[in-house]
Amino acid sequence: MMMALKEETMATTRTLGTMIEELEEELALCRAAVGKGVANATLSNEDVPKPKKFVGTRSACDVDNFLWRMENYFCRTTNKRQDEIGRWQEFQCELKGQFYPEFIEEEARAKLQRIKQWGTVGEYVREFKKPMLQVTDVIEEEALLAF
Repeated sequence: MMMALKEETMATTRTLGTMIEELEEELALCRAAVGKGVANATLSNEDVPKPKKFVGTRSACDVDNFLWRMENYFCRTTNKRQDEIGRWQEFQCELKGQFYPEFIEEEARAKLQRIKQWGTVGEYVREFKKPMLQVTDVIEEEALLAF
């Protein structure tokens, strides 16, 4: 019980940290736009903050957050260069292959089968959503049956 609470608290803390970083990036963009005048607001590479370095943790959440920040950074700083899309997708696959925990989908499906409601409905829904987000090809009927 305490371990689950600690894990939930850590996940919430990471999520809030990510949200704060995103808001700080948006604030920097807003300040840049206001400083230059909204009508002339074009972003240069200096206006877009660089994403933080990936520290190599074997966490699907950390890998996904890093890739999301990198993709947003690339979208904001580059012109639409189509030849780089293939390389970016290759990079994502390689990074996930290196740092995603092995068998994450199988473990998530097994957890969905074992999960039981012990506390409030809200707690159950939060616990249910965690493994659901790790399964990529779940259909609505399967999710409903697992719930």
